[in-house]
Amino acid sequence: MKKISIFTLFILLYSQSFAQKNEIGVFAGGTFYKGEVSDFSWKSPGALGGIMFRQNWNRAFSTQLTFSRGNAKGADRNGVGAIAQQRNYEFTTRITELSGQLVYNFYDFGHFAETHPWTPYLFGGIAGFVMSPQNSQDNNAPYSTLQLSIPFGVGAKFMVNENWNISLQFGARKTFTDYLDDVYVTGTRDPKLFAGNPNDKDMYFNASIGISYVFQSRPCPSFYKIRY
Repeated sequence: MKKISIFTLFILLYSQSFAQKNEIGVFAGGTFYKGEVSDFSWKSPGALGGIMFRQNWNRAFSTQLTFSRGNAKGADRNGVGAIAQQRNYEFTTRITELSGQLVYNFYDFGHFAETHPWTPYLFGGIAGFVMSPQNSQDNNAPYSTLQLSIPFGVGAKFMVNENWNISLQFGARKTFTDYLDDVYVTGTRDPKLFAGNPNDKDMYFNASIGISYVFQSRPCPSFYKIRY
């Protein structure tokens, strides 16, 4: 009986901590590419979607785990250089990413009294991703499809009520590969057009809007409610 009581107390304490700190959500938006095929442009985003789990340690700092899938796209027809016009190449690469991020809120933010109902924020972290070129016909590509990147960017979070947040976010991914666009020389490609620039790594960017649910205990204590 004593063991059951201790176990019950542990579950109650854990659930209170979980309820006050954690949220889960979904997001959607667009993925943008920058590399040999084209510079960054808002005109041709690929679809992006994902889920996230956030742990709010205090009013200033949070940690976040995200899983996303997006499509990076580029086409030489949107370029202006002579090489782009002669090569006339285009690609779509599916990017499946898992990232861990640290978030810093500029304003005291959270489902607490005396906090702002919104805040701008910065984030940074590390990510692993799998890139899958959709038009590649070569099974002997000179790169690994599993890569690392450094995500960083800015965003803003808004409280809707004690249980729901909305967020807007734009982030860059600094990669360590030059093959996000699947541009490399093979036996069927002209080296003058597909050699690429190994000193200028490819990048991709994500812009998204998300909604998340904040776990709250019931009934919600007054000092955890939003005060506008």
